[in-house]
Amino acid sequence: MLAVPPSTPSSPRKLLLAAAALLACACQPRPAPSAPSPQAAPAPPSAVVAAPAAPDAAGPAPQPAPAPRDDGAAQPPQTVAGDGAAGIALDGMSPVKLAPPPFSQSLVRPAPAGSSAAPRLVKVAQQKNKITDEAAWFTRNGLSLPLLEVPSVPLLSSAGALPPFVPTHYRDQVLVRAIDHGDHLALLYGPNFGDARFVAIVDAGRKIVGFLDFKTFLQPDEIAPGEASFVKGRIIWAVARDGVLYVSSGHMTYAASSKGKNAFLSAIDLASGQLLWQSAPLVCNAENFVLRGDHLLCGYGFTAEPDFLYVLERATGKVVSKLPIKNKPDYLVEKEGKLFVRTYDTDYIFDIR
Repeated sequence: MLAVPPSTPSSPRKLLLAAAALLACACQPRPAPSAPSPQAAPAPPSAVVAAPAAPDAAGPAPQPAPAPRDDGAAQPPQTVAGDGAAGIALDGMSPVKLAPPPFSQSLVRPAPAGSSAAPRLVKVAQQKNKITDEAAWFTRNGLSLPLLEVPSVPLLSSAGALPPFVPTHYRDQVLVRAIDHGDHLALLYGPNFGDARFVAIVDAGRKIVGFLDFKTFLQPDEIAPGEASFVKGRIIWAVARDGVLYVSSGHMTYAASSKGKNAFLSAIDLASGQLLWQSAPLVCNAENFVLRGDHLLCGYGFTAEPDFLYVLERATGKVVSKLPIKNKPDYLVEKEGKLFVRTYDTDYIFDIR
């Protein structure tokens, strides 16, 4: 899979260092598949979504974005039309460089959203799983994530095909995750699949409507002594709605390593790169989250740390409810009014009321 959930090691340092070596290898062309660890199950099947229609051939040619301003202010990305089989001209663009976030719950201004009542999660089923039967869980429940196959990290054969117009590299960065949300693609680039740094949002007309550089957004501003090499953050999941990027980010080790400043959900203006809000810490390190109407459903857990599902306001990022579960949630999938949650060794079904 594109981002491996953290495991429960008896020797965390050794496992994390070994994982780092595997991550670096994963970005090489045509890597050989390796056996999964007890908590690193194979990636799930993904829905295949039709590629957007080709743009008018008479449309404007791609133009490179201007270089970042000397004063460090964010610039809106250029809107660039796709050029058919040749692909989107991503290399000619300069991404908006994000400012460091507060690494704490904050609200600059609300994101556009309504004021509907928060959904209530009511547990209707819970059962142990076999830990390594992740793909079977997706198949048995008729579930999927909208992940597309990327060259750097092979997924299961049922993953959606990557459209030919999608660049597999941004300069020297590889495409490490491609998410097809139907009306837009979220493309994540980085040096390897555990270190996604850039996010490009491509609309149904093959136009880049947002291109953001998260370099200074990911490293926590407080680090416990000796922990710097373990707390490098990554982009985990991203979805755009009404001109706002909702994104989860964090590192793959203990919360204490960054003095609790880990696993945030954030809302960012796509055009300017301005942070609208950042959630409280330790709310989202699952492999995905669910944007449902005016709310976000997400989850957090790690080894002996508390494990919860959270409901957040989409407008402000405020936590409106949390529900304890037995283990860190890996996947959350909404289907027919129910929320299916896969954790390390337990599967849940919740009614969404």
